[in-house]
Amino acid sequence: MARQYKKILKKIQPKEKNSKPKEKPEKIGNDYILLAVLAITIIFMLIGWEFFTNLNRGLYVALATSLLTTYIRRHAKLTEKQNYWMEKASQASMGIAIVLFAIVAYFQYFGEPTE
Repeated sequence: MARQYKKILKKIQPKEKNSKPKEKPEKIGNDYILLAVLAITIIFMLIGWEFFTNLNRGLYVALATSLLTTYIRRHAKLTEKQNYWMEKASQASMGIAIVLFAIVAYFQYFGEPTE
């Protein structure tokens, strides 16, 4: 019975042979939160640049780089290879920001850096 039902469905609604491969669907929502965090990061970086240590400066630059590459990767029309490398750059800069944050927190609470 199931076979007959499938045959009837094929006759009623035949599959298209010349169907195009599915493209990535357009993103409906915008990344307002990502843009807001990026803007806040850049504002803090500009306002506090002269008060930051070199570690803090590196932290904010790495964080801004990570957020910017994430935004570019989501909205730019990149090839597979370019998308791969943008993703790796975003992950690497986020990793650097996390490590620098840990170092800054350590120095702030357990001792001063020797500069």
